Amino acid sequence: MKKKTLALLLCATTVFAMAGCGNQGSSSSGNVDENGVTTDDITLTYWHYEDETTMQLLAEAFMEKYPNITVETRQISDMSTDLSAAATAGTFPDVFAGTDVDTALANQYWRDITEYWNNDPENQNLMATINEYGIGCFDTNVRYAAPVWCQPSAMFVDKNVVETLNLTMPDTDWTWAEMIDFIKTATQGSGNDKYYGLGYYNRLDSLYGIAAVSSDVRRIKGEFGFNGTDYDLSYWAIGEQEFADLKRAGYVAPLQGTMEMFDWLGDPDAWFGNTGHAAVASEGFWTFQNIWNTTSDDGVPYQEKYGGTDWIPYVTPNVVDEKEHNTIASMYLGGVSTSCKYPYEAYLLLKFMGWGVDGWSARMDIYEDESIVNASGVPLKQAMMPVPLTLDQTIWDRYKALFPQDADHKPYWDDYFDSITRPVPFGWQSIAGYWNFCDQYFNKIGIHDLVDNGSAQAADYAEEATRQANYYHAEAMISYFGPKGYDILSEDEIAQYEALIASFTQ
Repeated sequence: MKKKTLALLLCATTVFAMAGCGNQGSSSSGNVDENGVTTDDITLTYWHYEDETTMQLLAEAFMEKYPNITVETRQISDMSTDLSAAATAGTFPDVFAGTDVDTALANQYWRDITEYWNNDPENQNLMATINEYGIGCFDTNVRYAAPVWCQPSAMFVDKNVVETLNLTMPDTDWTWAEMIDFIKTATQGSGNDKYYGLGYYNRLDSLYGIAAVSSDVRRIKGEFGFNGTDYDLSYWAIGEQEFADLKRAGYVAPLQGTMEMFDWLGDPDAWFGNTGHAAVASEGFWTFQNIWNTTSDDGVPYQEKYGGTDWIPYVTPNVVDEKEHNTIASMYLGGVSTSCKYPYEAYLLLKFMGWGVDGWSARMDIYEDESIVNASGVPLKQAMMPVPLTLDQTIWDRYKALFPQDADHKPYWDDYFDSITRPVPFGWQSIAGYWNFCDQYFNKIGIHDLVDNGSAQAADYAEEATRQANYYHAEAMISYFGPKGYDILSEDEIAQYEALIASFTQ
């Protein structure tokens, strides 16, 4: 994934190339039906990161609804490279979903869709944080994008390990402290027979920053304690240190490809998730759908064949005991390109492929039919299937039915799904300048490794990391949305960001 530095180098060339792709107004001919949709025969292109077979079938469903519109889909390989090449060639997509918002914003790839969004009543029945936090507005008053794909994080608990160790399954509405205590209690034994309390894909510090504080103290809406205006990495530091302490104390299972994994299981390429010797897994939602919920070629369920596991989903717990859970999530944002000739029709396509009820009804027809497979022969519900962004009850009833329905598992899944309606995207997917901060400071000095190995304390970096993060965010906001970018910031907003930049450089 290319970062903002490359995006800025491409910006001048890209904007020039895109200028000839078409006007930025409404439908070219002005011939529209009673709903304002063009009656011309047109073609729209949709570029994405999802399973291509799923997208093609969704495009077919959209074309059935709008017979005069042809939709062509393409799976993106590398966002910066693919979009830059398309802009240069004059073949830029009408609609695209991205994983790196810095690239899209630095090049002004996405157009303003605020009017379409605000006048669409269906958008009031979406996962709460989408509108409450303005996901896709990038902390401005203008909407450039909207979530089109979402998979929340999850803390899975292996029910078989719990029973083997004579423990009790935690409450599904557990707190952070209860989770940590459970991880420690479930770490038992030694050598090849050791049970670890935690295995991970997602580090706990990323989760802690979202779960750390109630909204009346700080309205955190992004990683590193970001509240929409500035960062406060003191919250991150607590989670970072706690995770590092767990690792050094032996509560966390080794990673694949390490000598520690070889010492544990005799195979450096082993994975904790199918050992039956890890109690909690900090994983992505896709791990269950794409791996644990699959069946091997001989018809034996994966969890039965490998490790004898029984993974149960739990929401990421809150640090404070609140009823509402904000959950870190992988979230692709999509928008209509500035070069699109038919922006309203493109918005309708974006909605259908992403969050709309009609689109999700078509998705459910696809996911419910396991005879429909992709090029790899995988049923589409196991090919990176997202969770619905709409809160439509009929859609959610159908969606929940795709997961275990027996009496031992259904209550856990129902509780999990009911607790993930407040997703918060990872920083690079939602916060301007996030990658520059990571590249130029956080990852550059290797903070994770320094704290994990005990060379430093996370708290020692909190103040300077906060200062650096706020600088790179302010710099990006002026670059993307100031006079040389989209030019939508007020004089007061520009003054605020300029003051922050000035204080950093003094």
